[in-house]
Amino acid sequence: MLDPDQCYAAIQRRDPAMDGLFFTAVHTTRIYCRPVCPARTPDRANVTFHASAAAAQAAGYRPCLRCRPETAPDSPAWAGTLASINRALRLIDDGALAEGGVAMLAERLGMTDRHLRRLFVEHLGLTPLAIEATRRLHLAKHLVHDTRLPLTDIAFAAGYGSVRRFNEAFQAAFGRAPSALRREGTLPDPAASITVTIAHRPDFNPGGPVEIALPEGHAEVTPAGDRTLRITLTDVPLPALGRAIAAAKRAVFAGG
Repeated sequence: MLDPDQCYAAIQRRDPAMDGLFFTAVHTTRIYCRPVCPARTPDRANVTFHASAAAAQAAGYRPCLRCRPETAPDSPAWAGTLASINRALRLIDDGALAEGGVAMLAERLGMTDRHLRRLFVEHLGLTPLAIEATRRLHLAKHLVHDTRLPLTDIAFAAGYGSVRRFNEAFQAAFGRAPSALRREGTLPDPAASITVTIAHRPDFNPGGPVEIALPEGHAEVTPAGDRTLRITLTDVPLPALGRAIAAAKRAVFAGG
């Protein structure tokens, strides 16, 4: 359970040790942020706290464009202790719901889809589809901001069925088109290297570069300063980008 007073104290000091452990939802702006967000600290009466980005998203809040929740460190705590839920979340990270529905995911876990939904709502307060929607949006935003992939490729990589659905999701989440969220001067180049940045908490020692052989391609993870890591992917097909990033993160943080 989140302690609201402790969470508010953490955002007041922009505590990097709490990054990824909760997200702050600001009622007046309808935006959710990481604890380290550089924006002015909102009034205590105007915020609530959520254990995951997916929970804040499902409550109707938009991701902050300044602190970029899609780059926040993963938090194992919010997933609970049930092995079946943790396995389901890993499969969702690997794109299971982009490739099939909840019924197929439940079958892989050896249970009915009704039971899987019940477990998710009971232990996480969210349905699998709500978590998948946030995963897809965050992956797409990550690729829009950090890479030079054409937007049509990003829509495909993030699991959107069409460019129209991709544009609609961005408009709903950010109030603007995907092209408006690209870094200024970034021109699409499908041949450019695919590199994304992720954050880590202060207690993680990144060490030197790490080479990771993936089932589909290869990843190199290097320290990028200011509590961030840079993941560079090579020979990874577009549909596998999400699971490649997830696999690289698991490999690095499990080893650290």
